[in-house]
Amino acid sequence: MTIRFSVVVLTYARDQILADTLTRLHDRLGARDDYELILVDNNAERGTRETLLDPFPHCQYLFSGFNKGVHARNDGFDAARGEFIVLLDDDVLVETPDMLDLFAARFDEDDRLGAITVRKHVRGETRRRVDLIPHTRKDVDLTQPFLTFRFVGGCVAFRTACLREVGGFLPDFFYGLEEIELSYRIIDAGWRIRYDPAISCEELEHPAGRDAKKRVQTQRLANKYIISYLRMPFPEVLVNAALFTPYLLMRQRGQASVTGAVRKFLDWRKRNDRPQRKAISRQTAAYIRACGGSVWK
Repeated sequence: MTIRFSVVVLTYARDQILADTLTRLHDRLGARDDYELILVDNNAERGTRETLLDPFPHCQYLFSGFNKGVHARNDGFDAARGEFIVLLDDDVLVETPDMLDLFAARFDEDDRLGAITVRKHVRGETRRRVDLIPHTRKDVDLTQPFLTFRFVGGCVAFRTACLREVGGFLPDFFYGLEEIELSYRIIDAGWRIRYDPAISCEELEHPAGRDAKKRVQTQRLANKYIISYLRMPFPEVLVNAALFTPYLLMRQRGQASVTGAVRKFLDWRKRNDRPQRKAISRQTAAYIRACGGSVWK
């Protein structure tokens, strides 16, 4: 038996939803035994979550003992034994029974494909959610596959070799937009990202485990400043700094504190242990444009 896939699930304060997510995952994947489930537990107490792994033929339980934030997913990445890693949120329900086979087929077709982002919808939503579109153009046809330059969280597959090369999520981000920063490193290392609507999932966006909305949006804005500083080339970084804040405030209708976000960014800039700025190359910027994207966004 060879484990080809490692499914990594990070959980925090969502015990009932986690049970539903893992039950659905097991139902969709059936009796196959070529995958392992890795549960990364960010809760302070163990509880009975480990028993949820009993139906799975191969599993690992990694207990954090405190809420490390989204970069705790890296613990699952480090432990993964599969050729491919599927990152699944603890409130996302898989809809595609042959998901793993489709992921493998896409990776086999392109040896420089580093990540696959899937079609995702939110339960109860009827409007087009632009934040779920893995592109800077929000009018792209989501019924067709396309090469892109960023992935959306919830359910995403990685070639393990890609993550081993570029690294996982930065510990600088406790929550919010961490996918965009990792996407920059993936494409800057010469890997590609593909959107594939043949694989779909439903996100519940369960409020458990999340902070108050204004604090979340303020943190996301601060993270956007950090990501732009770290990865955007000149002069696009200046355009982004000038235009992104009013764009976000218009969309969120005041649900973020610009002052608070700037303060968080400046505090981060003062840290001695923060990553150094390494903007994407001009070749990477050209790749983004070839995908129909905008570098400054």
